[in-house]
Amino acid sequence: MSVALAALLLAAASDGRTYVVDPASSSVAYHVVHPFHGVTGRSSTIEGKAVVFPEGKVLAMVRVPVASLDSGVGNRDSNVRDAVEEGRFPFLVFKGTAQLDPAEIASPPFTIQTSMGGELEMHGVKRAVTVPLEIQLSTNGTGRARGSFQVSLAAFGVERPSLLLLRIDDTCRIDVDLVLREARGSPGAATSGRTIAPRGSGALARGDPSGREPGAAGSRPRASP
Repeated sequence: MSVALAALLLAAASDGRTYVVDPASSSVAYHVVHPFHGVTGRSSTIEGKAVVFPEGKVLAMVRVPVASLDSGVGNRDSNVRDAVEEGRFPFLVFKGTAQLDPAEIASPPFTIQTSMGGELEMHGVKRAVTVPLEIQLSTNGTGRARGSFQVSLAAFGVERPSLLLLRIDDTCRIDVDLVLREARGSPGAATSGRTIAPRGSGALARGDPSGREPGAAGSRPRASP
């Protein structure tokens, strides 16, 4: 499924409308709960692409560098990076598909509530997830996708960080708020819209389903809680 989805994204320019994530206006956040307090970490260093086909099928890939997640407390962020072994597994990667009503998407602007089924890779482990989404597309080639879903840290083999001998809860909520811009050359792309492509020529831009860059550094020593 992963390789096929990556190949379809690369080949989709002639068949569907391609949108890229505007990282400066987007965010991916995680929320975990400790018995004493809640913790939120956020990143706007996001690479992503989605293709919307005339028949309503949507393909999407999004990745976030683990090192970019910021909770506002450096030691806590270091513990999070160690817990997911960021040195070995530097990215969170999501790949998914959804089916929209072709009649609804034929005439923007529109707002659609849907669910995207797919695969989340974290800590080198891949698990199936379903993400409820609100998708908005406008007439000027811009759009927005917002949603929230929960995962089990244990399911991804993540050792939960602790504070004062108490571990955080196993449930981690992930919120996504992605601003989209239609890529230059995409069928029907708005000529007046500003096109923002994924940064650099990284693995996502190349369609590498692993979402990893060559030569990733090895695991770092674990920090104390």
